[in-house]
Amino acid sequence: MNENLTALRLRRCREDSHETLEQIGQLTGVNKSTVMRWERGDTSKINLPTLHLLATHFHVSTQWLMGLSDEMEPPASFASPDAVPLPVMGAVRAGCGGVVFEDPSGTEPVDAATLRSGCDYFWLRVTGDSMTPMINDRDLVLVRRQDKVDSGRYAVVLVDGEEGLVKRVVYTDEWLELQSVNPYYPPRRFEGEQMTQVTIVGLVVESKRKYI
Repeated sequence: MNENLTALRLRRCREDSHETLEQIGQLTGVNKSTVMRWERGDTSKINLPTLHLLATHFHVSTQWLMGLSDEMEPPASFASPDAVPLPVMGAVRAGCGGVVFEDPSGTEPVDAATLRSGCDYFWLRVTGDSMTPMINDRDLVLVRRQDKVDSGRYAVVLVDGEEGLVKRVVYTDEWLELQSVNPYYPPRRFEGEQMTQVTIVGLVVESKRKYI
Protein backbone atom coordinates (compact mmCIF):
# COMPACT_ATOMS: atom_id res chain seq x y z
CA MET A 1 0.00 0.00 0.00
CA ASN A 2 1.24 3.50 -0.87
CA GLU A 3 0.49 5.17 2.47
CA ASN A 4 0.92 8.79 1.36
CA LEU A 5 -1.24 8.30 -1.71
CA THR A 6 -3.88 6.44 0.32
CA ALA A 7 -4.01 9.34 2.77
CA LEU A 8 -4.45 11.90 -0.01
CA ARG A 9 -7.13 9.86 -1.76
CA LEU A 10 -9.01 9.14 1.45
CA ARG A 11 -9.18 12.85 2.27
CA ARG A 12 -10.21 13.65 -1.31
CA CYS A 13 -13.06 11.13 -1.16
CA ARG A 14 -14.29 12.40 2.19
CA GLU A 15 -14.22 16.04 1.13
CA ASP A 16 -15.86 15.29 -2.24
CA SER A 17 -18.70 13.55 -0.40
CA HIS A 18 -19.00 16.48 2.08
CA GLU A 19 -18.62 14.18 5.08
CA THR A 20 -16.94 14.98 8.38
CA LEU A 21 -14.12 13.15 10.13
CA GLU A 22 -16.63 12.04 12.74
CA GLN A 23 -18.99 10.57 10.13
CA ILE A 24 -16.20 8.48 8.60
CA GLY A 25 -15.19 7.44 12.10
CA GLN A 26 -18.74 6.27 12.77
CA LEU A 27 -18.75 4.35 9.50
CA THR A 28 -15.53 2.51 10.31
CA GLY A 29 -15.93 2.21 14.09
CA VAL A 30 -13.09 4.55 15.11
CA ASN A 31 -12.92 8.07 16.54
CA LYS A 32 -12.40 11.15 14.38
CA SER A 33 -8.83 11.66 15.58
CA THR A 34 -7.94 8.26 14.08
CA VAL A 35 -9.46 9.29 10.74
CA MET A 36 -7.46 12.53 10.96
CA ARG A 37 -4.26 10.50 11.43
CA TRP A 38 -5.19 8.36 8.42
CA GLU A 39 -5.53 11.50 6.30
CA ARG A 40 -2.14 12.73 7.52
CA GLY A 41 -0.44 9.57 6.30
CA ASP A 42 -0.66 7.11 9.21
CA THR A 43 -2.55 4.51 7.18
CA SER A 44 -0.45 1.41 7.92
CA LYS A 45 -2.93 0.24 10.55
CA ILE A 46 -6.01 0.37 8.28
CA ASN A 47 -6.87 -3.26 7.63
CA LEU A 48 -8.09 -4.54 4.28
CA PRO A 49 -11.76 -4.97 5.32
CA THR A 50 -11.83 -1.31 6.44
CA LEU A 51 -10.22 -0.17 3.19
CA HIS A 52 -12.78 -2.21 1.25
CA LEU A 53 -15.59 -0.67 3.32
CA LEU A 54 -14.28 2.84 2.63
CA ALA A 55 -13.83 2.14 -1.08
CA THR A 56 -17.36 0.75 -1.36
CA HIS A 57 -18.76 3.70 0.57
CA PHE A 58 -17.02 6.21 -1.71
CA HIS A 59 -17.74 4.15 -4.84
CA VAL A 60 -14.10 3.81 -5.83
CA SER A 61 -11.91 0.76 -6.34
CA THR A 62 -10.06 -0.61 -3.33
CA GLN A 63 -6.84 -0.81 -5.37
CA TRP A 64 -7.12 2.88 -6.25
CA LEU A 65 -7.72 3.87 -2.62
CA MET A 66 -4.66 1.84 -1.60
CA GLY A 67 -2.55 3.75 -4.14
CA LEU A 68 -1.88 0.60 -6.15
CA SER A 69 -3.82 1.61 -9.26
CA ASP A 70 -4.67 4.74 -11.22
CA GLU A 71 -8.08 3.26 -12.14
CA MET A 72 -10.49 5.04 -9.81
CA GLU A 73 -13.74 3.41 -10.92
CA PRO A 74 -14.66 0.10 -9.24
CA PRO A 75 -15.27 -2.96 -11.42
CA ALA A 76 -18.54 -2.78 -13.34
CA SER A 77 -19.72 -5.92 -11.60
CA PHE A 78 -18.52 -8.64 -9.29
CA ALA A 79 -18.16 -11.21 -12.05
CA SER A 80 -15.67 -13.30 -10.08
CA PRO A 81 -16.61 -16.69 -8.59
CA ASP A 82 -16.42 -15.01 -5.16
CA ALA A 83 -19.47 -12.85 -5.91
CA VAL A 84 -22.62 -13.74 -3.98
CA PRO A 85 -26.03 -12.43 -5.15
CA LEU A 86 -28.16 -11.19 -2.27
CA PRO A 87 -31.79 -10.00 -2.39
CA VAL A 88 -32.59 -6.29 -2.56
CA MET A 89 -35.54 -5.47 -0.30
CA GLY A 90 -37.60 -2.31 -0.51
CA ALA A 91 -39.35 -2.41 2.86
CA VAL A 92 -38.99 -4.04 6.27
CA ARG A 93 -42.05 -4.42 8.46
CA ALA A 94 -43.37 -6.39 11.41
CA GLY A 95 -45.46 -9.42 10.47
CA CYS A 96 -47.01 -12.47 12.03
CA GLY A 97 -44.28 -14.34 13.85
CA GLY A 98 -41.58 -11.71 13.32
CA VAL A 99 -40.04 -9.38 10.78
CA VAL A 100 -41.06 -9.63 7.12
CA PHE A 101 -39.39 -8.21 4.04
CA GLU A 102 -41.51 -6.72 1.26
CA ASP A 103 -41.17 -5.26 -2.24
CA PRO A 104 -38.19 -7.32 -3.43
CA SER A 105 -36.45 -5.85 -6.47
CA GLY A 106 -33.94 -8.42 -7.67
CA THR A 107 -30.46 -9.10 -6.36
CA GLU A 108 -27.16 -7.27 -5.94
CA PRO A 109 -23.76 -9.00 -5.77
CA VAL A 110 -21.41 -8.74 -2.81
CA ASP A 111 -17.87 -10.00 -2.34
CA ALA A 112 -17.99 -13.28 -0.42
CA ALA A 113 -15.09 -12.08 1.75
CA THR A 114 -17.45 -9.49 3.25
CA LEU A 115 -19.85 -12.13 4.56
CA ARG A 116 -19.49 -13.86 7.89
CA SER A 117 -20.13 -17.60 7.86
CA GLY A 118 -23.47 -18.66 9.35
CA CYS A 119 -25.02 -15.16 9.15
CA ASP A 120 -27.97 -13.97 7.05
CA TYR A 121 -27.51 -10.88 4.85
CA PHE A 122 -29.68 -8.78 2.56
CA TRP A 123 -29.58 -5.45 0.74
CA LEU A 124 -32.07 -2.75 1.70
CA ARG A 125 -32.90 0.19 -0.53
CA VAL A 126 -33.01 3.32 1.61
CA THR A 127 -35.79 5.88 1.20
CA GLY A 128 -35.67 9.44 2.53
CA ASP A 129 -32.90 11.88 3.37
CA SER A 130 -32.53 11.52 7.14
CA MET A 131 -29.09 9.89 6.77
CA THR A 132 -27.77 12.29 4.10
CA PRO A 133 -24.94 12.80 3.21
CA MET A 134 -23.62 9.48 4.53
CA ILE A 135 -26.48 7.41 3.09
CA ASN A 136 -28.68 9.04 0.48
CA ASP A 137 -32.16 8.35 -0.83
CA ARG A 138 -32.14 5.21 -3.05
CA ASP A 139 -28.75 4.03 -1.77
CA LEU A 140 -28.34 0.34 -0.97
CA VAL A 141 -27.16 -0.81 2.45
CA LEU A 142 -25.90 -4.30 3.17
CA VAL A 143 -27.51 -5.57 6.37
CA ARG A 144 -26.49 -8.51 8.56
CA ARG A 145 -29.51 -9.82 10.42
CA GLN A 146 -29.05 -9.68 14.20
CA ASP A 147 -31.16 -8.50 17.11
CA LYS A 148 -28.42 -6.58 18.94
CA VAL A 149 -25.76 -4.04 17.92
CA ASP A 150 -23.10 -2.16 19.83
CA SER A 151 -24.00 1.39 20.86
CA GLY A 152 -22.99 3.87 18.18
CA ARG A 153 -23.39 1.52 15.22
CA TYR A 154 -25.71 1.95 12.23
CA ALA A 155 -28.60 -0.46 12.08
CA VAL A 156 -31.97 -1.21 10.55
CA VAL A 157 -34.62 -0.88 13.24
CA LEU A 158 -38.38 -1.17 13.59
CA VAL A 159 -40.30 1.30 15.74
CA ASP A 160 -43.69 0.02 16.90
CA GLY A 161 -43.59 -2.58 14.14
CA GLU A 162 -43.62 0.03 11.38
CA GLU A 163 -41.43 0.17 8.28
CA GLY A 164 -37.75 -0.31 9.00
CA LEU A 165 -35.49 2.71 9.44
CA VAL A 166 -31.73 3.07 9.02
CA LYS A 167 -30.37 4.94 12.05
CA ARG A 168 -27.38 5.24 14.32
CA VAL A 169 -28.34 3.44 17.53
CA VAL A 170 -26.96 4.87 20.78
CA TYR A 171 -28.04 3.50 24.15
CA THR A 172 -27.41 3.03 27.86
CA ASP A 173 -29.24 0.84 30.37
CA GLU A 174 -31.79 3.65 30.88
CA TRP A 175 -32.41 5.03 27.37
CA LEU A 176 -31.99 4.47 23.64
CA GLU A 177 -31.64 7.05 20.87
CA LEU A 178 -32.14 6.72 17.12
CA GLN A 179 -29.91 9.33 15.52
CA SER A 180 -29.95 10.70 11.99
CA VAL A 181 -26.98 12.17 10.13
CA ASN A 182 -29.02 14.97 8.56
CA PRO A 183 -29.24 17.67 11.27
CA TYR A 184 -32.78 18.53 10.12
CA TYR A 185 -33.98 15.39 11.89
CA PRO A 186 -33.62 15.48 15.69
CA PRO A 187 -32.74 12.32 17.65
CA ARG A 188 -35.61 10.13 18.83
CA ARG A 189 -35.14 9.07 22.45
CA PHE A 190 -36.85 6.16 24.17
CA GLU A 191 -36.56 5.80 27.93
CA GLY A 192 -37.37 2.95 30.30
CA GLU A 193 -40.32 0.89 29.06
CA GLN A 194 -40.37 2.86 25.80
CA MET A 195 -37.16 1.10 24.75
CA THR A 196 -39.22 -2.02 23.97
CA GLN A 197 -40.82 -0.09 21.08
CA VAL A 198 -37.56 -0.41 19.15
CA THR A 199 -36.59 -3.71 17.52
CA ILE A 200 -33.15 -4.20 16.00
CA VAL A 201 -33.42 -5.94 12.62
CA GLY A 202 -29.77 -5.96 11.63
CA LEU A 203 -26.38 -4.25 11.48
CA VAL A 204 -25.52 -2.04 8.51
CA VAL A 205 -22.28 -3.47 7.11
CA GLU A 206 -21.73 -1.24 4.07
CA SER A 207 -23.50 1.11 1.68
CA LYS A 208 -23.53 1.32 -2.09
CA ARG A 209 -24.55 4.31 -4.18
CA LYS A 210 -26.43 3.74 -7.42
CA TYR A 211 -26.40 6.56 -9.95
CA ILE A 212 -29.01 5.13 -12.34
